Order: sequence, then structure tokens, then C-alpha cells
Amino acid sequence: MLEGCNLFKQRICYSLLSGKPVTFVEIRPFDENPGVRDHEVKLLELISELTNGTNVVINKTGTQVRFEPGMLNGGNLEFDCGNERPVSYFLEALLYIAPFCGHPLNVKLTGVTNKDGELSVDALRACWLPVFNKFILDDENLSIKINSRGFFPDGGGLVTFTSPVVKKLRPVKRLKEGKVCKIRGLAYVCKVNSSLAHRMIEAAKKRLHGYIADIYVTVDQRKGAQAGNSPGFGLFLTAETTEGVFYHGESCSKPAEDDNVVTAEDLGESAADMLLTEIFKGGATDTTAQSLALSFMAMNDRDVNKYLLGEPSLYTVYTMRNLQTFFEHRFKFDELKDQMESEDQSEDFEEKEGFGSQNKALVTCVGIGYLNLNKLIL
Repeated sequence: MLEGCNLFKQRICYSLLSGKPVTFVEIRPFDENPGVRDHEVKLLELISELTNGTNVVINKTGTQVRFEPGMLNGGNLEFDCGNERPVSYFLEALLYIAPFCGHPLNVKLTGVTNKDGELSVDALRACWLPVFNKFILDDENLSIKINSRGFFPDGGGLVTFTSPVVKKLRPVKRLKEGKVCKIRGLAYVCKVNSSLAHRMIEAAKKRLHGYIADIYVTVDQRKGAQAGNSPGFGLFLTAETTEGVFYHGESCSKPAEDDNVVTAEDLGESAADMLLTEIFKGGATDTTAQSLALSFMAMNDRDVNKYLLGEPSLYTVYTMRNLQTFFEHRFKFDELKDQMESEDQSEDFEEKEGFGSQNKALVTCVGIGYLNLNKLIL
């Protein structure tokens, strides 16, 4: 029995993978609108569509949910995510469970692709898929395609997600982050003047000036059906290292009804600042993808997995707690600074230029030996 609605999505996914029924109680009991939100009900509907035998019971007030997991089936599906939360909210859940389905996933999701303050579909494609890719052998059909963009509040976006299935994940050791060798980006505008894209690019380049010379940002201008139902614009930046690690920074315009209007220059600078912060934190994965890396490490074969993480986020900490709750699995954390001291490499650690944050952690664990029993064996 779990209290509250925090980490609802992740707990549902872990319940599915572990086969353990879970009951959520006291869901927003003192809120003006108590109980589960529309996007949480939509998530349960999506999970029910992709599984066989899943049973969901919500009480009259919506403050209690009983979830009994079924068998992960997968396959082809078209699903409307609504406009309350972006498509990325549902895509995150699919990425957790995709390798363990019975059939390869081919899911078309409609809704909001870009919303201020939320992780975008671009970020999942750029930073989560490379992490996903490290744990599976066959990545032939692994892709996230943005067919049309849809800004908050009216949405209208379409995203296609395809993923292969595996019998088991492979052990991973990612101990090096490498040095940033290039920065790429995408300035997207929908139903607004394209000059906004160039203003965002100029502001971002000005902020990144002096850090690296190899910067290239393209413009994605969409019209008609591909531009969704709401006007908007934003900037998405990625930094790639010599070890194939991706960091991201992004910023998106607010809805027209919002009083806090931001300029294109503000968005460009905000995205660049976010990217530089991610680069400073370091690690062998983007901060947002830490939870996926830890989940797949735990679900791995009975072998040693090692991953270098930047500063662990609060969400990462709760991910480990959930893994302990559902799988009784723990991780070993070694602070990178302690590791270097034990290896007598710490003399110039404080003064070392370009090292970034000193709060990096080397995470080690032995997988639980999870096997995909849903996968058909020919």
C-alpha cells in the first residue's frame, strides 16, 4: 500500500514488471479537486491497452486506486494522451516497459509534444534512447519520430514510438563521460514568424561563445496540420561527448493566455544555460535519464553493472527507493572523489580544469536476472 500520488507513473511500471499488485491511498485528499487526475487515468488506460488481464479499480472519490498487473503484450496501438500532460509523460512509462513486452511496440501517441517546464519528446529521443540502446542488443527498430508538433494548451501533435523486445538485458559498464566535442540544436516554430527561431539561435550562440566552436542549430518550421493546434516556439540543444554521451538543454514558449511573456532571446539564453549546467554536472548520462539507467541496471542479468552518474537528482533517489520496494534491490554508491583519493589521483583534483562537478557518483549493482517471459520463442 502506497500513500499519495508521487511517482505514480514509475510505481505502476514497476508493479507491471514485478507482478506485484499495488494500492494507492490518500491521493490528493485535501485538494480542491481530490483524487486522480485525467492524465493518470489516461496512463492507466494506456497500460491496460498494452496488457492482458490488468485490473484497475478506482473508488468513487478517486482518492484510492487498486492496480493488479497483467501480462505485457505490446503490439500496435493508437492512443490519445489528452492535453493535460505532454506525450513525454506517457513515453517515459513506455520506455521502462518496452523491452519486456511480448511483441515489439509500435505506438502512435497524439497530444502535446512541447510544454514549458516539462520534459519534451525531443529530450527523450536525444538522451533517453542512447541509454536504452546500451542495454539491448538489437536496436534496429528503436526510434521516436515526431510526425507533427503540438504546443500546450491545444496540442495536436503526433509521435510514433517503435521498440524491439529482448529476452534479457545485457550488462553495461559506463565509466567515462568524455569531453564535449560538438553542440547541435533545433529551433522549432509553429504558426509564428520564423525570425523568432533565428533570434533564439543567436542568443544561444552568444551565451555559448567561448566554450566550444562546433555549434550548429537547424530551424524546424512547421505549418498546417504538422504545426498542431496552438502557436509556439522553442529551442532544444544537445551536447555530444567523445564517449557518445548526450546532455540536453531546452526552453519553450508559454501559452498565449499566460501573462508572463518571454522573448525569443530569453528562451535562447535559458536553453544554453540549462545545457551548460548539465555539462557541469557531468556523468555518463543526462540527469533526466538517470532513472532509466538505474532501472535497467536492476532488471539486468546476474552480472555486475557500473554507471557513472552526475549529481543524482531527487527523482533518482526516489527511483532507487521504488526499486527497493518492488524488487528488494540495492545499489552501491561510490563518490567519484573518494574513488580518486583511493587511487592516489586526488592531488590536483581540486584544481583540475574542465572536470565539472565533484559530486559525481559511480553506481554499482548486480542485476536481479530478470527474464522476459512475455516474449514469444520461435
